[in-house]
Amino acid sequence: RRETKDMPAMDRHAKGAHNQSLMREVNERIEQLAEDAAHPEFLCECANVDCAATIPLSLAEYEAVRSSPLHFPIKPGHDFPEFERVVEENKSYVVVEKVGKAGEIAQRLDPRASA
Repeated sequence: RRETKDMPAMDRHAKGAHNQSLMREVNERIEQLAEDAAHPEFLCECANVDCAATIPLSLAEYEAVRSSPLHFPIKPGHDFPEFERVVEENKSYVVVEKVGKAGEIAQRLDPRASA
């Protein structure tokens, strides 16, 4: 999970924020396609570029997380405390909030910001 140990902290924060923003864009498309699905699965929006885990979220749950451009739904244990904090937990997923430079990047890359 921490394959970037030798990378400077700010580079890890930026890379993590970019990865999470990419997963968020994919999930935006999944949400559009899943409107009729009874139990949609969304991609884990963690900062690990190798993660391919999915999270069972209803459309209402996903929308609640997406109400903030700084919040990302992830699998439990996939958080990176160096640049995000857990703000909500349940049995299927946790919600992390990006902080510092990573938060600035996440906000700038929010696909809903230009909508």
